[in-house]
Amino acid sequence: MDPAPIALPLLIALAAGLIGLAVGSFLGVLVLRLPHRQPVAMARSQCPHCGHVLRPGELIPVASWLIQRRRCRACGATLSAFYPVMELAAAAVAIGAAVFLPWPESIFACLAGWALLVAVGLAVGLADRL
Repeated sequence: MDPAPIALPLLIALAAGLIGLAVGSFLGVLVLRLPHRQPVAMARSQCPHCGHVLRPGELIPVASWLIQRRRCRACGATLSAFYPVMELAAAAVAIGAAVFLPWPESIFACLAGWALLVAVGLAVGLADRL
């Protein structure tokens, strides 16, 4: 059996998932900072409890949250599950679009799905509930 027909869709799904995790990290920043009119692009990520500026190793989507056992390395405060949930949701949108839709449509579906994630997060007031 030739592994090529299976390998390519798996690679596409993996690439879409990794891109989705990174995008989801940024979408989480949007949901948390926009309601408070905080900068989203140039400000560094930090612990919401003590203000510890996160280092690159602490910014790996989902993995750093799990490795740090859901806690800030500086103060030990528990970090919300919002962060990995948003990252995983954005990855699911990307994987679903990449696997089930053809190339040009999958890009638009990703953008629409990611915009919907942000809109729902803002509409339910997640920034004020964390």
